Amino acid sequence: MRLVIGAKWSSTWTMRGWLACRLSGLPFRTETLFLSRPDSKARLAEASPTGLIPVLEHDGFLVTDTMAIAEYLWELAPGCDIWPADRRARTVARMSASEMHAHFAELRAALPMNLVKRWPIANGIPSNVKLLGRPGVEAQVARVQKSWRQTRAAWGQGGPYLFGARFCFADAMWAPMASRFRTYSVALAPDAQAYAEAVLSHPFVAEWVAGAEAEAREIGWDACAAWP
Repeated sequence: MRLVIGAKWSSTWTMRGWLACRLSGLPFRTETLFLSRPDSKARLAEASPTGLIPVLEHDGFLVTDTMAIAEYLWELAPGCDIWPADRRARTVARMSASEMHAHFAELRAALPMNLVKRWPIANGIPSNVKLLGRPGVEAQVARVQKSWRQTRAAWGQGGPYLFGARFCFADAMWAPMASRFRTYSVALAPDAQAYAEAVLSHPFVAEWVAGAEAEAREIGWDACAAWP
């Protein structure tokens, strides 16, 4: 299998697609497509029928959209770590992942993911107070924490993740959000902070972040850290 991804340091959806592949336990390779290069538009059109990434290619079959990639991999490897084993827990995990997939547009726009940045980085850049003051952002930060809290209260006994000791694709879907809160120094309730730290410390997430940092050093750390 081949997974076409974007820049590791800034591409939230390719991070999630890659985590889905890692959780499946199936062998795959990655191909990085930087979207800011002169040939990016042509390469993207060739790689993706939707013009979006990530894209999973398996024996000539293309799977677009991160949620669809996760479901396809689950069909190939049922019982893998993508979803919980219990049917109801699995349904709740899909609900949690779908909420992240469909919502929080204002929060995501105000606080773009940047895995090598720590706020603030330079004089003249608005403080996180201004970013968090944008319409809808504060309420969405609160909703994220409530979603984590509700899921963990019902299903998270026995471990640090949404469904206990087993990191699943629902946790992977929230990983870029946890990174945003770290990047922009967003104050969280203690339980939400503990969950965010657990997600960011998971070996797969740490592996991705290490790759993002290596990529940023190759591209130019200061340029990456200054975006957006």
